[in-house]
Amino acid sequence: GLIHYWSLTLMSHWLLAGLLAAPLSLAQTPDAVDPATDPDTFELPPTLPIEDWPVAETLPPDGEFEWLRAEGYDPVVCPFRGRIDYKPGEIECGIIRVPENREVAGSRTIELHFVRFPARGEDHEGDEVETRDDPVIYLTGGPGVTVEGYVRRLQDHRLTSRRDLYILEQRGVGHSGDFCPFGLNRNRADQVREDFMEAQLAVFDVTRDCIVQASDAGVDVAAYHTFENARDIRALRQALGLADWNVWGISYGSVLGQAYLQVDPDGIRATVLDAIVPLDLHDLMRLPHWHRENLDRLYNACREQEACQRSYGDLEERYENALGRINESSIGVEVEADERYPEGMAWFHPDLVVGLPFGMLYEQSAHPAVPAVMSELARAVNRDNRRVFKALALAEGGGDGGFSRSIGMSTAVRCLDGYVDELARHAESQLADHPLLAPGFGFGEISTRVPEMCREAGLESRDPASFEMVETDQPVLIVNGAWDPITPVPLAEYILPYFENGQLAIFPHAGHGPTRSVPCAGDWMNEWLDDPEAEAGTECVEEGEEAAQFLAPIFRTSAVQRGIIMNAESETRLRAHAAWGGISTLLVVVGWLGLIGGWLGRRLNRLKIEAGGGTRFLVFLAGFAALAWAAGLGAAAHATTEISETVLIFGMVGWATWVAWLAPVAALLGLVGLIQSWRYGKMIGLGSRLGLRLTALATISLSVFGLVWGLWPL
Repeated sequence: GLIHYWSLTLMSHWLLAGLLAAPLSLAQTPDAVDPATDPDTFELPPTLPIEDWPVAETLPPDGEFEWLRAEGYDPVVCPFRGRIDYKPGEIECGIIRVPENREVAGSRTIELHFVRFPARGEDHEGDEVETRDDPVIYLTGGPGVTVEGYVRRLQDHRLTSRRDLYILEQRGVGHSGDFCPFGLNRNRADQVREDFMEAQLAVFDVTRDCIVQASDAGVDVAAYHTFENARDIRALRQALGLADWNVWGISYGSVLGQAYLQVDPDGIRATVLDAIVPLDLHDLMRLPHWHRENLDRLYNACREQEACQRSYGDLEERYENALGRINESSIGVEVEADERYPEGMAWFHPDLVVGLPFGMLYEQSAHPAVPAVMSELARAVNRDNRRVFKALALAEGGGDGGFSRSIGMSTAVRCLDGYVDELARHAESQLADHPLLAPGFGFGEISTRVPEMCREAGLESRDPASFEMVETDQPVLIVNGAWDPITPVPLAEYILPYFENGQLAIFPHAGHGPTRSVPCAGDWMNEWLDDPEAEAGTECVEEGEEAAQFLAPIFRTSAVQRGIIMNAESETRLRAHAAWGGISTLLVVVGWLGLIGGWLGRRLNRLKIEAGGGTRFLVFLAGFAALAWAAGLGAAAHATTEISETVLIFGMVGWATWVAWLAPVAALLGLVGLIQSWRYGKMIGLGSRLGLRLTALATISLSVFGLVWGLWPL
């Protein structure tokens, strides 16, 4: 899934920084009169004259919208039913109705989808716990990420042991009215370009055209921004009949949480903000700067581990050489023309070399693999290894866990909330300070042209004078991972002084969104939410994750690359290879079990085993070595995927090298056993002789299969 995401989607995205992670783009916009509540309760922004503001006389009075009827919401069958396993009562779904644009009189009504996890009443060990009646609303990231991935991720989160958890699928996202449902799969031939800048512009052209078409069809695209999202959250609380609830926002959800603190302060009991994006964006868009700091942290951590230093001591130099090469010239590979590559060419740009390690830093579980992947990726670029890039181009997705993105809403938020303007403002300085990294983040001519392209799509950025930080005395817990690549710790430290009753917790070994990914974080949040005026505990923060132990070295193999390419180019050939390996393994298993059974039978019947020059023992050892090799590499592949699926494109965990030596050992033992079966053939019964020879040949065949597939330690 990661391979597909970075190599296929990001390589042509109009703004790499926009898709790299969940948080970007977020600035405060002025509040507005909202018919969901009494308009008089709102304080009008001083930057907007009152006579120009839509007041109650121009909007239907409170309570006249159909979406505020007594029932509040419609229960629905969850749209992900059948793809996510859950028992009745474990997950519930519903629909609310809201105005599309509360700042425009007569706005049409849209439907929004939400999910509820009822409190389980038992902890992760199965012990009964007391449930609480103050639920939590989870504010999703992206912007524009669909809800299904969050359902998978949070289904067993420890927070739900004691509290109901709600997730609103934001307007314009997934089942809440995605108005560009085909996203970047639309008109693929227009997007695959040799020149990186042209590729980015082409992708934005596709996105802009989709947004314009949606606008022509009646979608008010100017209503898809953070403050309307915040008003939707308030509408959901009201529809559920809740006086207040707790707020938990990560990444884009953190800036949405800051907007919500302004929109619905009386409806909030306590707030947890994780992976911080400031309302005024502050230095968020200095992406190359933040990534350079994380890379330096990575290099230093590698030097402190002997095996990592020995394996990747020259990593920084080789990685920067690779960046220089791909910045100068994109890499193209010929592939069979299909709907993804209509012209039969796939192109790789700087965003791949920057984005792959950048994306892996999000999850601390993948941190051990980052130096290895950077090393192998640099090797592929510097040596122009087209097989690696062809495999990347042909790799299919499927491991994304449902974390898809609604590109229309995502683009609207980035344009309307000032994200693209901030990117343009930082472009010159970031290119000057980080000439190798900045192009991969979309800095360059594209970053200065996108704001105008947003306006062409009808997405004029909202008043920047209103992008002020929220100040409140409500209890707020601010959280960040020390290794967060996209929303670094300085941004969390920046917003802290604005919260009079705020606390800051930094998870020292975590990446992006530790409250979602660190197992003990759910219990930690539950404890704090019980009494949000108290100091948050420190045990989970300090001990929830350990520092990464880097994979050094890895067992380098091209087996996965070969498999991906063969599957795309010749399924018949792949099936033939699969049959070769499968039949060889089956014959080894049968022969090896036969040898064990024969030995046990003779021992039980006290029969003498005829002499054979050790043929049986040699063939037995050969079969054992071959089967141990196959099982060991299977276990190594599984262990690798537990860290990061991305590694498999380049190799496996280091101990697989020792397992790989069993293949040539098995071949040698099988060959010697076969020779012995001819030398001592007259001393061995015909049936045994045939069985031994077949088993020895199968062992040699399986070992040669491993050699062909690059699974020997060579």
